Amino acid sequence: MQGPLGKQRALLALRAQALRWVEAYKADVVARGLGFTADDLTALATARAAHPGPTQDDVGILLRLRMLVVGLAAVFRPYPPNGLDDADPRLAPVSGMSFAAYATAAAALGWASEDPALVARVTAALGHTPDDWKAAMEGWTERITHDVVIATMYGQLFSQVGDLPLRAS
Repeated sequence: MQGPLGKQRALLALRAQALRWVEAYKADVVARGLGFTADDLTALATARAAHPGPTQDDVGILLRLRMLVVGLAAVFRPYPPNGLDDADPRLAPVSGMSFAAYATAAAALGWASEDPALVARVTAALGHTPDDWKAAMEGWTERITHDVVIATMYGQLFSQVGDLPLRAS
């Protein structure tokens, strides 16, 4: 069993790894001549204002129970001490979308992921299609739902996205 200090170190390793992955992904997007434009950022800000996300009152008892189960699993699950192995099959891209690409798209879309025009805009900025996004959303959600280590890494990736990659002028 991993002690508290070992778990803290492992979680810090995952956090640092997530930051490296996200930064490398964003640099790759820009190097391929892709990224978000000022118009994209305006559309995303408008969508965020229109779809701010659920409130505490919107979260039902089943979701709260699921969150409790996941929280308990996270407490008792050991984490890789040096981060995830890049060759881990749980990290294989889904429909061409790496874990970092998926987290970046999810962060860009927020709660507006059902808006087809916005999905098309975000996926195009990242070099993917809406169909790629749909398949990736299904595949990554499945992995995240059933593996607390992958869910933890997703949380780290999502939180590390920060500014979206901007297309070079």
